[in-house]
Amino acid sequence: MTRRRIVLLAVAAVLVGLVGVAMLTPLSALRGPIEAAASQALNREVRIGGSVHLTLVPEFGISLKNVSIANTAGGHDAEMVAVGKVVVGARLMPLLSGRLAVTKLVLKQPAIHLETGKDGIANWQFGEHTTGVAENPFADGRLGIGRLKIEDGEVTYFDAATGKSKTLSAVSVTLHMTGSETGAHGVSLDGSATYQSVPLQLAASLGDLDGFIKGKASEGQVQIRSAIANANFAGHLAAAGAMDGKLSLDAPSLRRLAGWAGHPLPPGNGFGPLAVSAAVSSKGGVYTLSNASIALDKMKLGGTVSLDLRPDTPALAGTLTVDRVDTRPYLAAGNSEDVTKAAPPGPDAPLALGGLKGVDANLKLSVGALILPDIEIDKAAVAAQLHKGVLQAQVTSFTAYGGSGKGSLSVDPTGAAPSLRAGIDMTGVRVERFLAETVGVTRIAGSGTVRLDLVSRGQSRAELLRNLSGKGSVTIANGTIAGADLAAVSRLLQSTLTGQILAGAVGGNAHTAFGTLSAAFTIQGGVVRVGEMRLVSPALEMTGSGTANLASHQIDFHFNPRARQGIPGLSLVDIGIPFYVRGSWDDPSFSPDPAGIAKGLVGTVGGLGGKAVELPGEALKVPGKLLDSLFGGN
Repeated sequence: MTRRRIVLLAVAAVLVGLVGVAMLTPLSALRGPIEAAASQALNREVRIGGSVHLTLVPEFGISLKNVSIANTAGGHDAEMVAVGKVVVGARLMPLLSGRLAVTKLVLKQPAIHLETGKDGIANWQFGEHTTGVAENPFADGRLGIGRLKIEDGEVTYFDAATGKSKTLSAVSVTLHMTGSETGAHGVSLDGSATYQSVPLQLAASLGDLDGFIKGKASEGQVQIRSAIANANFAGHLAAAGAMDGKLSLDAPSLRRLAGWAGHPLPPGNGFGPLAVSAAVSSKGGVYTLSNASIALDKMKLGGTVSLDLRPDTPALAGTLTVDRVDTRPYLAAGNSEDVTKAAPPGPDAPLALGGLKGVDANLKLSVGALILPDIEIDKAAVAAQLHKGVLQAQVTSFTAYGGSGKGSLSVDPTGAAPSLRAGIDMTGVRVERFLAETVGVTRIAGSGTVRLDLVSRGQSRAELLRNLSGKGSVTIANGTIAGADLAAVSRLLQSTLTGQILAGAVGGNAHTAFGTLSAAFTIQGGVVRVGEMRLVSPALEMTGSGTANLASHQIDFHFNPRARQGIPGLSLVDIGIPFYVRGSWDDPSFSPDPAGIAKGLVGTVGGLGGKAVELPGEALKVPGKLLDSLFGGN
């Protein structure tokens, strides 16, 4: 071995030894100056409970153990920061003048407790708060940090105004700070963390760290990526969560996102894919979306809406337009799945109204189409209030079934069985489709007005129908009744006298044309009771009364017809044949009223100006045969 090599090896050994001694030798003399400089810079007590060592790897610096930074007076936690090990890359000479110039700061497994007091001041706003504005320790050069790195830390946030806290775990991020030796002016962050067991990828930046620490707004950006949601914000950020800028957010499931954020929705279907693009502002826990474009499930919404996350039940308020709302999947029973293709609830299936309890709301809605289990509205303007699960909605205007109207709806799911109250006032309605979809009546057509005031209680649609009560009225103009030609009643005497059979009086092609059909009714226990129904046509005038069971579709009506046209050959004879309509309203049976027939015949024939008219005896002996020609023997 050459002499030169021996000398080099000796020098290397000495250097290694010096490094080892420097790394292992406690530098207790530096503890006081470091604590004093850091405490003065932050205006918080900084304590070093463990050893202080000089480090040369990976760069020159100091290693500190058991370092803590005190919280504000009366804070939720005694310490704002508690770190097992801190590695500080700092210039040592400035410490002697009370200035901490840090080139690198590494916090290993720290516990960082952030909070906002009831006065709105955050504990990371360092300085005396006598004026309500925090001092900036960076502004006068007392503290300068080039890079801050957190390894496997925990960050908590406590809001004294709400008493709620949140925790980020497995936090590993790096903050790069820009600026001169006299102060840091900006910061960027990238890294990862875990919240509620969901890993997050984080990226953020602040253009004015000095102003942010003072509580002022700073231009900034935030980006979050996760399996729960992806979010981007660009605008202005300030302490205590205040923001003002542009937000874009997409989530595969609003139901999962709400649960992850600490506001789980009640079990049910729907509230799946969500996409939001809006101008956003927030203050004191209230977030406002303006000029929002929102896609939720198969709906498209737009407008302005605010969300208050401070109460246990989030509160919504605003004005929105919605292209189409199909309520049926949301009413079907579910188990916290965000499925919106669920089949509409059957008549006996329990109604899932728990979703009403997931949020309080005060909204004005302009709805393009609203689909309910038994009714479809083309367009509606709705003012809705939702509080503690109770829905109160005023439909100030709507169009449906060719007509227009207004209405109200109240739904209270908080009792042993949900209760419902509804009022409808419609004009110009094409009643054929309306009656077919609401109560299953398919034989009546025309245009008219419908007025309803209904109340009910029940766990299912069928139970609501069985318990339905209220009142209403219907007036129909220029319509038809399919299945029977009731005007044939006015020609019954001719048929009886001549023995002709009135073919086509009943059946698929038979119908009754009328000028007006009106009825006023009450409902009790799902049974409609009609006091008087009146039908007027050019050939016939008829009154009727009876009942219709909405649940079983059974009817029992009595009709009193009167012919308005004379019968050829018997010019002054004008006889109506009273009859019953009973059974299923889809396939009713017709039968004569014998007492009414005899009374009608005698009363009419006996009043022909004193002239006797001889009627076939068979017509009076067997009144049932009078309807043979009309109803085909039924």
